[in-house]
Amino acid sequence: AQDLIEEDGGGGKLKERDPLFELVLKWITTAEWDMTLTLREAMAKAENLIEQHVENPTGSELSRKCPGISAFFTKLPLCRALDNLSKRVAVEERRFVPPTFSEVRQVFNIAQVYEMKGRVEMLTFDADDTIYEHGMDLDKNSWIVDALCTIMEMGIYIAVVTAAGYPGKPDRYAARFKGLLEKFAERKYAKDVTDKFLVMGGECNYMFIVKSDYTLEEVPWDKFATDAMRSWKDEDVTSMMDLAEKSLTESCKRLRLDVQCLRKSRAVGCYPKQVGDRLAYEALEDVAMSVHDALRNHAKVPFCAFNGNLDVWVDLGDKRYGIEALQQYLGISEEKCCHMGDRFTHTGNDARARYVAMTVWVTNPVETEDYLELFLNEMGADKAKGCAINRRHGPMEGSAEWIKAQVVQRNTAS
Repeated sequence: AQDLIEEDGGGGKLKERDPLFELVLKWITTAEWDMTLTLREAMAKAENLIEQHVENPTGSELSRKCPGISAFFTKLPLCRALDNLSKRVAVEERRFVPPTFSEVRQVFNIAQVYEMKGRVEMLTFDADDTIYEHGMDLDKNSWIVDALCTIMEMGIYIAVVTAAGYPGKPDRYAARFKGLLEKFAERKYAKDVTDKFLVMGGECNYMFIVKSDYTLEEVPWDKFATDAMRSWKDEDVTSMMDLAEKSLTESCKRLRLDVQCLRKSRAVGCYPKQVGDRLAYEALEDVAMSVHDALRNHAKVPFCAFNGNLDVWVDLGDKRYGIEALQQYLGISEEKCCHMGDRFTHTGNDARARYVAMTVWVTNPVETEDYLELFLNEMGADKAKGCAINRRHGPMEGSAEWIKAQVVQRNTAS
């Protein structure tokens, strides 16, 4: 679905919006023909509209209610998904507080995971804030590593599609995914498993695969680029990058942001000068939207200008092209691919994935674990269920987070 950014009149903070999720909430909270729907009635109605939309994407009632909505690759069992959420959160039993945007998002996510069983051949993931915290690396002791390994052992491809661009530097990517590569070596995986892991960097510009010594090697551009990507002319790329850099610089100066800009071969971005500084989310949004406005009628090549929550980057192409390149390289069709990411907003870099894959919108790595656990249980195999059972819930005993939780609990209970 097409995404929107709206302003909260109460505090002025920009919120994540989605026309379809907002439509469901409207049915619940706003009277139409002198009546409102319960959450379950709204989900049943949405489930029916999506089923019709799958069969007729251009002429469906849903396409009229949500102009610009993309095609769905599967039907969505939303009522069954609501059963799942209601077991953990008594959302249908609340008397005074209506369902939230987040809860509607979770129901749609759960429904999509249900539809992945027996269908999906490749899972693609954003990196920062999806499989690890922003700016961190993948830890070998993370349960996500065990989950990804189990999924690859069962024959499903795993690909990380990230904005991080390190052209000609496979070691930089290897460092980000060190925990997973170390697990490969520890388990002495053969080629039939390691071939199931790929990295697509710079949105769609650099591809890496695993070598026999469990390091990464770069795949030449002409081995994975789609016909659309091959049509991009160098002079048009340079022109787009020049204009993006100019707009970034001017926007940051206008907003008096203490940032430094960095230009790479196929990306340009800005980030705080001081380590640990955070820039106002609203300011980052304004920078990203300013760049998009400056480029949209002038760039002759596709681009992605996005708010990364701590920074703003402009890349050549976007994740749609990256996922399409992976699908072409592996011979996997769109309806057999699912992308998990955290930036499905108007200025996020995951939104375009909706045009070429099923999608699951997460907000942090813990949610990614939740949906992977559900997927493993749905797969049904003993190996998959065993991995799901071994997931640790809550902070590890003795960790800083665990100690903090103990202090809070003691102070609350005393």
